Amino acid sequence: MAEVDYTKASVCLFDPVHVNLRTTRYALHEIGFREIDSHSNLKDFEKAIRENSPALIVAESASPGVDILPLIRNIRQGKAMPNPFVTLILTSWIRDGAHVRRAISSGADDVIVRPFSTAFAEDRIRTLIKSRKPFVVTSDYIGPDRREDSKRPSDAPVVRVPNTLQATVEGDEEALARAKGWINEARKTVESERVRRLAMRIVVAMELQADPATARNAAMDLADVIRTARELRETLEGAARLEAMQVAEALLEQVRAFKRKDECTASNFKLAKELAVGAYAAYANGESIERSQDEIGKTVATLRKRLLSRDGLGGGVAPGATLHTAAAG
Repeated sequence: MAEVDYTKASVCLFDPVHVNLRTTRYALHEIGFREIDSHSNLKDFEKAIRENSPALIVAESASPGVDILPLIRNIRQGKAMPNPFVTLILTSWIRDGAHVRRAISSGADDVIVRPFSTAFAEDRIRTLIKSRKPFVVTSDYIGPDRREDSKRPSDAPVVRVPNTLQATVEGDEEALARAKGWINEARKTVESERVRRLAMRIVVAMELQADPATARNAAMDLADVIRTARELRETLEGAARLEAMQVAEALLEQVRAFKRKDECTASNFKLAKELAVGAYAAYANGESIERSQDEIGKTVATLRKRLLSRDGLGGGVAPGATLHTAAAG
């Protein structure tokens, strides 16, 4: 087992509460880190991670008036720094389960509830160095695969991503030399899977709405459909896929039209579905989304069964309830 030398790894630390910032910095120093860049201002922190691309990020997630979770999601989506797979730990003064679940769902590698000992923090960091989980990509999540922990079935594939923290502290020069190429390759894999998942989410929602039986039992979560279409367009724009982005723009206009009841017709639902499929095909150079048909079919069947089960005791959705399509992850 390679020796760990924390002095080789850069850390970017964020906490808007100065006394807590100093406490965490002291703990990291005791563990052995020496290159610690500390910030109490969110904008300064964002600039630092973008320009310096640290090996480890540690950030407080529960400070009043500061919501860092959107930034964490942007990091994982490749919008905030060169390495979206950076090892990322969130700390939290809030023990509330709902907050911790939100923090985990942002894509962080770990969430450590305060107060914590230096030994405990080091143990968690060592786990991320030696046994970091592979990533999973869904329509609304990019981060460590925790399906084993929660026993939630999913067809979402795992993606092996570079662990630059491990390569740095173990002095693996070969891994560090190929890190840039490995990161770019992993980014493309994640990007492709995300485009597919976002398109699938639209397809499933439209299939359910086109079916009079399921549409009657639950209203479409239009805000979620519009958000998904917008994210699909933004992802394609970021990938510089102009033709695919134009199709996604047409899709966004189409789903926005569903705000008007007279636009909510079977033919328009079919058109939105075809535009989602077309956006993916344009991105994937003509590759059809057909390979996802089994997954789409299973998701639609599961949701249809749930929606048609009108007995509340059976876990069904009551008539008129809003459907938040959890398709494709």
